[in-house]
Amino acid sequence: MKPIGKVLHSIGPLFILRSNKIKIRDIGSDAFIKEKKIGKVIELFGPVKKPYIKVVSKKDIKDKKSFIGKDVSIR
Repeated sequence: MKPIGKVLHSIGPLFILRSNKIKIRDIGSDAFIKEKKIGKVIELFGPVKKPYIKVVSKKDIKDKKSFIGKDVSIR
């Protein structure tokens, strides 16, 4: 697993993360907190050196606000 950043916000079905360790080729990767799959990376935006990441969450995830501040990884 490759760490990509921390959850900053939960907005509707999206998680917004901040990262400095993600590449364009990582778009489409599954996102995990520990071993729990939370969704899929769908977009990078913002500055090139420390981009923001949009992760669309799985439909069955409840209480998305509890993920704020948690580390996210991809496989």
